[in-house]
Amino acid sequence: MLAEKQKSSELLSFPNKNFLSDYVDLIIKANKKFNLISKSTEKDIWERHILDSAQLINFLPYRTKTLCDVGSGAGLPGVVLKIIKMSLNVTIVEPSKRKSDFIKSVSDELGLNLKVIQEKYEDVKVDRKSFPKVITARALKPLDKLIDLFYRDLKLGTICIFPKGESWQSELESAQLKWDFSYSLETSITNKNSKIFIIKDAKRHNE
Repeated sequence: MLAEKQKSSELLSFPNKNFLSDYVDLIIKANKKFNLISKSTEKDIWERHILDSAQLINFLPYRTKTLCDVGSGAGLPGVVLKIIKMSLNVTIVEPSKRKSDFIKSVSDELGLNLKVIQEKYEDVKVDRKSFPKVITARALKPLDKLIDLFYRDLKLGTICIFPKGESWQSELESAQLKWDFSYSLETSITNKNSKIFIIKDAKRHNE
C-alpha cells in the first residue's frame, strides 16, 4: 500500500521547508568547488533536483521507517526525503569521499542524523535481512544494472524506487531481455516524459 499521493505544491509545503532552503544553499555553495550537480541545473535546482527527489515520498510503502539511498551524490533524493519526513531512518551509500563528506556536513549542520557509508554498495557488508526495505537510486546506473546490483535485496522483499529520464522505455526493454521483474510505473511530476519505476521482485530468465 503506497502513501497517499501529494500534489507538487503540497510536497514542498511542510514544517521543515526552511531546512530544504538551507540544504539548497549548502549545495550551491559547495558546487563552487566540487561538481555535486551540473552547473547548468543550478538555476533550476528546486524543480530539477529538490522537487524531483521530493516526489518519491509518494511512493514509499505505508509506514516506511527505514530507507537506503544509493549513489546519492549531493544527497539526492535521500537528504530531501529525510527533511520531508524526519521520522525516517535514512542510510546513504556514496563511494565518493568528497560527496559523502558533503552529505555528512549537511547532516551535522541540519541535525538530520543520517547514516553515511562511504563505499560502493556491492562492497557494503551488512546483514541483508536487517537492511532497509526500501532502496532509492537516482541517476546511478541503467535499469538492468540496478536490478543486478539490488538483486539480493529484492529477493528478500525490498522495494526499489528508481526515477528514470526520457530513455526509460529503452532501459525497460534492455532489462526485460535479462530479467523477469514485477514493477509499476509512475509519471514524474517534473517531466511528463520521465517515469519512476517501483520494483518489488526480480529473477533471472534462467532461474
